Amino acid sequence: MIQTKNLNELEEEKQQATQEKIDGERSAQQPQVVDALAAYVNSKWSIAKSHKLDIASRLSDNLRRRRGEYSAEKLSQIKSTGGSEIYMNITGIKCMGAKAWLSDLFNPSGYKPFTLEPTPVMDLPPEIHERLVMEAMKGAQALGIPEEIAFQLMQKHKDRLKGEIRKEAEERMELMEDHIEDALIEGNWRTVFDNFLDDLVTYPTAIISGVNFKQKSKITWVEINGEYQPKKKLKLVREVTRVSPFDAYPSPTMNGTDSSWFIEHIRYSPADLSKMRTAQGYDPEAIEKVLNDYRINGHREWLFNSGERDRLEGKTSVMSGNYDLIDGVKFSGNVQGKQLIEWGMSPKVITDPLDEYSVSMIVIGSYAIRALINPDPCGRIQYYFTSWRNVPNSFWGQSLPETIADIQDAANATARSLLNNMAMGSAPQVAVDVAALPANTAVSSLTPWKVWVYDSNKNGGRGAGVSFFSPEIKSNELLSVYERFVRYSDELSGIPSYAFGSDAGAGAAKTASGLSMLMNAASKIIKNVVRNIDVNVIEPLIGAFYNSLMLDPDVPKEIKGDACAKSRGSDALMHKEAAA
Repeated sequence: MIQTKNLNELEEEKQQATQEKIDGERSAQQPQVVDALAAYVNSKWSIAKSHKLDIASRLSDNLRRRRGEYSAEKLSQIKSTGGSEIYMNITGIKCMGAKAWLSDLFNPSGYKPFTLEPTPVMDLPPEIHERLVMEAMKGAQALGIPEEIAFQLMQKHKDRLKGEIRKEAEERMELMEDHIEDALIEGNWRTVFDNFLDDLVTYPTAIISGVNFKQKSKITWVEINGEYQPKKKLKLVREVTRVSPFDAYPSPTMNGTDSSWFIEHIRYSPADLSKMRTAQGYDPEAIEKVLNDYRINGHREWLFNSGERDRLEGKTSVMSGNYDLIDGVKFSGNVQGKQLIEWGMSPKVITDPLDEYSVSMIVIGSYAIRALINPDPCGRIQYYFTSWRNVPNSFWGQSLPETIADIQDAANATARSLLNNMAMGSAPQVAVDVAALPANTAVSSLTPWKVWVYDSNKNGGRGAGVSFFSPEIKSNELLSVYERFVRYSDELSGIPSYAFGSDAGAGAAKTASGLSMLMNAASKIIKNVVRNIDVNVIEPLIGAFYNSLMLDPDVPKEIKGDACAKSRGSDALMHKEAAA
């Protein structure tokens, strides 16, 4: 028998053979710690890819539903029966309406989606408290005031001092909020959050990563000989990035950002890697080897359903021969200290062999280009995620397209039946008694003023040899069924048609006060989504920026202090309801 292989399999074998040759050439040069780290990450990468097979199909199905496309299997079934292939894209409209609603809540002009609240002053610092007691005792002895009155005066003075400390802390946090907002804008927050909302209304889970440090080119203008000239310099900025659900590979047991490990599939350009050689925490020698091995033909991690993803995202599916990016995997999670010591990390860094250490590693092929202890004080991995509908104890939730999937399918079937019925009933059907027709008469076409010749004697006098009739049109009944499914989609999605400008509302929706009441009632589901974003994404992300700035020696001490981050998305929703 002759064994056959498709193009992808041949490319994978070619890539594997090339990789094995490279591994053999560099085996004596790579440090032991890096080899062990790369092997560990690649083992987790294989587990995560196997676990995500079913999820990848769900992601593609969600994107198809938002775009208004049938799967290849479903389209083949429709074509086999003939008739209309129309797709009534209710899902896409709901997704756009939901995103617009959320954008309106989180991005009003001049509005920060967060605030910093100073930690309540439970008591004065011990040194201040002792000084107040001593001053009260001395004052009471000097003036002959009873001790109980002296302590009452001290308590009033104490309350005044606590109020002043609280006011100073609030002023500090207002300045820190401005500092965080500047860092967010510099870190591309607005674009990233807009893409995050797109993911949230499309996929089972939406993910943001931060705080990530990245060197960016910045232009400053300097005066030289009376003329301003541009000067380019590299600046290390705090950045947030949107992680595509297609590129997210959580541990099979992951249900929170501190419960297990997480892998992100990353694509680097050669220019990005070249800049990383001088960045803190990266291994310049490993990066140089990556560029030496993969600069010409690139390096691609072959993934299940990647071709379908490329098609849906409007990209041209590429083979390794013309792939100019370099794929890598970023591992974030806990590793036992004993394993890190065995890999070669210094015992000065790993002080307890039995403790769990949060680490961050980036591997490209068999090269670990970064391996370091997570700098976050709490050891939390820098990924924040939520869903349209969270599923307890699961990383992946339920998406908006999945919520109304059955209704979308039923509405599509109804619309196809409607168009097929209208097509059948829009023109007459012709019945021909071939026994009454002369020999060689063409009966395959119908034209105006066509003359039909037939012999009634041949059919026993049963009447005309040609008759016309029209199938019954059921358009009103089918339209009624379709409209019912649309109303069901309003109820299940929580995004009614009148929420984004449609005039489909009836009754109370036709008055201003009635529409306001209906909008408030419909916002129950969106309130839950907003709360998910507040609690699971914005508050921990702002907390990570706050911790990073608190540890930065370049940030003025005058704006630092103890505080916690609070999101304001729910507040914005309540304000809009009150103003309605």
